[in-house]
Amino acid sequence: MNRTKYNSTITIALIGTSVFILVLTVGTILSVFMAKKDSEKAVEAVSLLYLDELAGRREQVVSTNLNRKSMI
Repeated sequence: MNRTKYNSTITIALIGTSVFILVLTVGTILSVFMAKKDSEKAVEAVSLLYLDELAGRREQVVSTNLNRKSMI
């Protein structure tokens, strides 16, 4: 009786460990994909902000040049 109880305990421990490792692995993989997606969104947002500021600065330079030329 002790031997079968020992074997069932080992079996349950192995199954539990396997499930734990599987959940940990899947969670890690999902976290990596979500982090990658969030990073890409952040890069896109910063790029759009930079382009917006660059366009605004360019507009300012063109406006200043036009004003100078119209005064001459």
